Amino acid sequence: MAVGAVTADQQASRKQVQDFLDRVRKPVREWAAGIKSEWFGRPDKELKDWIEYGRWWNEVKDTRWYQNQLATLDKEIKYAQEELEVGKGLEDVPELRAYLKALRFVRGHILTTERNADISSRVLAGRAEEIKPFMGGGMNDRSKSG
Repeated sequence: MAVGAVTADQQASRKQVQDFLDRVRKPVREWAAGIKSEWFGRPDKELKDWIEYGRWWNEVKDTRWYQNQLATLDKEIKYAQEELEVGKGLEDVPELRAYLKALRFVRGHILTTERNADISSRVLAGRAEEIKPFMGGGMNDRSKSG
């Protein structure tokens, strides 16, 4: 066989890959467009609030407290997963599942907050309107509360 010659197996494999790509290309593009339009359709104030919220997280990210919280969450998630795998007592399974779900919720909230701030800043940067520094009136504006 000559160098660079394609075997029948390679041709069949390439055809399968191309068929797969042809089949998923449109659904993936529609999915991505939906996400993009969901973010691009948000009002500037909401996006600025997400950016401000992300800044709060960035202020505490390098602290021992934050790192300890994430490490503890990861340890507890691992513990709950291992306990569910072992399944010592069936009476504890619903509580362990609820505990694991709550831990994952908190961990997801932290990660989502960081991502939302980044996405929001990119969306706002792409808009024609100049971004002015955020000066309150958002989630942290406590001057209006009692």
